[in-house]
Amino acid sequence: MTKSPVISSLPSLACILNPYSLSSCFDRAKKETGAAVTLPSRRLLAYLEIMAFIWINNRIINAADAAIPLSDAGLLYAAGAFTTFRASNGRVYRLGDHLSRLRRTCDNLFIPLQYNDAQLAGAIDELLAQNELTEARLRLTVTRGSSTLDPLHGQHLAPNTFLTATALTPYPDEYYKNGITVTVVDDQKLNPYDLQAGYKTLNYFSRLAGLRNANKIGAAEALWFNVHNFLQSGSITNVFIVKNNQLRTPPTPQELHDKQLAQTIPYPRSNVLPGITRKAVIALAEQSDIAVQLTALTINDLMEADEIFLTNSIMLIMPVARVERHEVGSACPGTITRQLSEMLHNDIAQRTAG
Repeated sequence: MTKSPVISSLPSLACILNPYSLSSCFDRAKKETGAAVTLPSRRLLAYLEIMAFIWINNRIINAADAAIPLSDAGLLYAAGAFTTFRASNGRVYRLGDHLSRLRRTCDNLFIPLQYNDAQLAGAIDELLAQNELTEARLRLTVTRGSSTLDPLHGQHLAPNTFLTATALTPYPDEYYKNGITVTVVDDQKLNPYDLQAGYKTLNYFSRLAGLRNANKIGAAEALWFNVHNFLQSGSITNVFIVKNNQLRTPPTPQELHDKQLAQTIPYPRSNVLPGITRKAVIALAEQSDIAVQLTALTINDLMEADEIFLTNSIMLIMPVARVERHEVGSACPGTITRQLSEMLHNDIAQRTAG
């Protein structure tokens, strides 16, 4: 029995760093060697994907070699913060806003962030280049690290900061064309009096559980209300509604510092994350003379909305066609949703152009 030729290594390092290109890499290997090459299984592809490089504590290493101590407070107590970036053309959209929000979170929750913005921006550029990525999803995570007691100086923290980058996998086109279905979380409420309210911390278990339950019944996102029964956000998104050509969204904790605004809101504190895409959408709407109102939203406001859409850095603007079985407007993306989506894509293209 004649055995097929064996390829001792993959065609190029780029194939390992970008699993999405493995098919073309193996095709090329077959042409170059004449060997019978079989495209790897999903399990092998997943293994190869984690072989990409990461940046951790000012070093770029293979992701398979990365480690943090078992005593890290981020691992033990979810004492950490993160932000998720979207890179286009090798550049992160609104990077300054992302880093500013992350630094504010770290300052307010006693999480040491040891690197300045220039160092973190350099790490992003270096990691994208190392992984041969231009369209990418990145995540920057900061943990409180491990603590030891120094007899002379008291408690000493050894925080960990790490950055990952993978190829950007967009949401399906039909989501944007037809809109998605969302559910309402009715067995849990967000607590605006929690120290972590309004911050993007590692404590995402409840939100992800809500998202998982939504996915089980065919919905793409779950909407959360606070303990006062006012809409706050999705599990991983900010929420906007359109009513009578006016854009409405609940305020963030920072926005509630405005005393005039705070007097119009029937609850004293907010769980709303100050999303970067949310901020961009509000600015673009104001530039286009679309009225924007920061306001408290009830379940009735949600059900009576002409349009609903969600935002985050990866999905950008996602139209909502149904809240469970209730159709939103004409059950398809509305005029203002489409207009703002086009404007956002143009803004990303302009800000990330070479």
